[in-house]
Amino acid sequence: MSDTGGGHRASAQAIEEAIEFLHPGCYQTVIEDVWSRHMPWPIRLMPDTYGWITGPGKPLWAILWKLTSYRSLQTAMFGSFSPMVKSSVARYIQSVQPDLCVSVHPLMNHLGLKWIEHAGLSIPFITVVTDMVSFHPSWICPGVDRCLVPTEEAKKRAIFYGMPPEKIGVHGQPVGLKFTRLDGDKKKYKRLLGLDPDRPAVLLVGGGEGYGQLYGIARKLAATTNQGQLVIVAGRNRKLKKKLEKVCWRIPTKIFGFVDNMPELMAAADVLITKAGPGTISEAFVAGLPPILSGHIPGQETGNIHYVRKNRAGAYARSGTKIARTVQQWLDSTHPVLEELAHNAACLARPNASIDIASDICSFL
Repeated sequence: MSDTGGGHRASAQAIEEAIEFLHPGCYQTVIEDVWSRHMPWPIRLMPDTYGWITGPGKPLWAILWKLTSYRSLQTAMFGSFSPMVKSSVARYIQSVQPDLCVSVHPLMNHLGLKWIEHAGLSIPFITVVTDMVSFHPSWICPGVDRCLVPTEEAKKRAIFYGMPPEKIGVHGQPVGLKFTRLDGDKKKYKRLLGLDPDRPAVLLVGGGEGYGQLYGIARKLAATTNQGQLVIVAGRNRKLKKKLEKVCWRIPTKIFGFVDNMPELMAAADVLITKAGPGTISEAFVAGLPPILSGHIPGQETGNIHYVRKNRAGAYARSGTKIARTVQQWLDSTHPVLEELAHNAACLARPNASIDIASDICSFL
């Protein structure tokens, strides 16, 4: 994998956890950021640009995403990269001597098969696609032994890009096993977190890095959602967390930095506001929590918005004003919209996705 965003490592860790759950002590699992740790300079610095290019540089990202989707350019890209990097990565793979290799990153599939071959190994190679619907074509390498995707829509896309149907498994998005242990008692989880059990809770999640709109959305919600309470997760963005903590909030508000209890936070919440990341959406589905998607990365997250809206499991609203209006409509007790959306979200959930993925992977051993 590579740490371009937090989703790839989170997916890898969820799979690792599930393998250990299924087969305690039987397998040694190594999660490696191949790009940052084993690529030559300056190629190894490329992941450091991901935060900027998918944030302020989104227009450039959209252009790059479309251009590299063309097969000819993709072939040229992998062809030019391979000679520069295969020796260094192959040496690492030889040092580990794996019995099986799993890719959870779009740039690790075509190149990954070449690295395994250059290392002189003949082992199974499996791709776990961690984008929900509109993933980049580079995820699909027909030469892999197995390709696991999260949705039926993703399966159709994989076949369109040339993956043999018999190699594809549809298991869902890998999420931590803690999400499978939630019992649906929102009042209980609100009490555990020190929230008012009788007030609806709106959870705002800015991802690991705390995205820029979070502050403005929170202020707009506090000014209009009198019957609710806010739970804000600023992630690793310390500047944002301090800014939020200085506000004199009009409604009960709890502010967190980077957290490791997201299952409990989602279990306590009634509404989620987040960008359209596949991991967070899938976790919300397991928690029966309808999301309002406030932004997306062009390309790989565009399809997530259509998927959520088509299944009436949430909404898409970019401005703070529209988000606040949507929350008000959902919390209006005279219209059972929220209950319906929560039900639809739960119907899309695949709580055992990580277990099913791990089982599929281990069957090759």
